[in-house]
Amino acid sequence: MMSRRLTPLALLLTACTASSPVNKATPDQVPGVPAVPVVPVVPAVPVVAANPAVPVVAANLAVPAAGEPAASWWCICYARTTATGGEPVTACRDTEGACHGLERAIGAGRSGLVAGSQTRKCAAVTAAHPGDVYGGQEAWQPSKKAGGWLSIGECRLPGEDESVHADGEGTMVDDNIGGLKQGMSAEAVLEKVGEPGKRGRIGLEEATGTYVQRWDYEAQGLVLTMGSAKRNGPQTIYDLTIRAPSTLTTYGGVTIGSSRKDVLAAYGEERDPHDPSGDQDDVFIAGSVYGGVFFTFVSDKVTEIFIGAGAE
Repeated sequence: MMSRRLTPLALLLTACTASSPVNKATPDQVPGVPAVPVVPVVPAVPVVAANPAVPVVAANLAVPAAGEPAASWWCICYARTTATGGEPVTACRDTEGACHGLERAIGAGRSGLVAGSQTRKCAAVTAAHPGDVYGGQEAWQPSKKAGGWLSIGECRLPGEDESVHADGEGTMVDDNIGGLKQGMSAEAVLEKVGEPGKRGRIGLEEATGTYVQRWDYEAQGLVLTMGSAKRNGPQTIYDLTIRAPSTLTTYGGVTIGSSRKDVLAAYGEERDPHDPSGDQDDVFIAGSVYGGVFFTFVSDKVTEIFIGAGAE
C-alpha cells in the first residue's frame, strides 16, 4: 500500500486546526498573592466626663464619711489674757489627749492663758462641728492649734462654773526645785543656774501647740524643758527633772536620796484623788498625772523628781 502523502497545504491546515495545549499551572507554580491583613476594629473610646471638683473642706472641720458617726470633740472653758483682764473662752480639740494638754497649759498659766482659770473639765461632744451643739457654727472660729475651734466671750458648755483645780483634775502643785519652777523665764533661769551644757532643737508639742526645747545641765543632774507660744518666742520653764548628782530640794524638803517616808510625810495629803498612788508604787504623784510632782523610787529611795505633766 502506498502511503498517503500530505501536501504542504494540508500540513499547514492541520497545524492550524490542532488543539493548543492548555498551560495549567499547579497551585505551587502560581505566584503567591500576599494576604490582606485583617485590621481589628477599634471600639470608639467613650468620652469620660471630667470629675467634678472635690470641695475643699476646712482643715478644722471634721466631716464624717457617709454611714460613719459624726466626729467627737473634747471641749473646756477657761479665760485668756487680754489688755483689760481675763476673757472667757470655750475651746474644743479633736482628741481627748489634746484637750488634757490644754488643761495642763491653763493650770500652768502658759502664755496667753489665765493660770487656773478653767471652769469646765474636758467633756466629749459628738458632732461634725462643735457649733452644731453649742451656739451655732457662726459663733466659732478656727484655733491657731490645728484641729481645734474657739468661741470667744463666754463658756458655751452646760453646767455651773467650778474650779477644776479644786477637785484635783489637772491640779498643778505649786512646787519648785531649788527655786526653779514652771513659768520661770529663761532670763531668770540663766541668772540662777547659768548656761546649759547642751540645748536641744526646738520642736512643736502637738497636744498643746507649745514649742519646746530641752536644756541639759548634766553636771548638775538637771534637765529643763523650756516652752514658748511661738518658735522664736520668749521661753519659760515647761517642766523640770532632777537626778543624781543634784542636791536641789523641793519646797517640802525632798531631794535625791530622800526616803519614801519623807515623801509621804511631805506630800501624802496632796496625792492625786482620782488616781491615788499607792504607798508601795515605784512612782508617787502629788497633784495629778496632768500636772504635779512625780517622785520615782528605787529601794524606797528617791532617784528622780519631776515637775510637770505626765499624761498626753
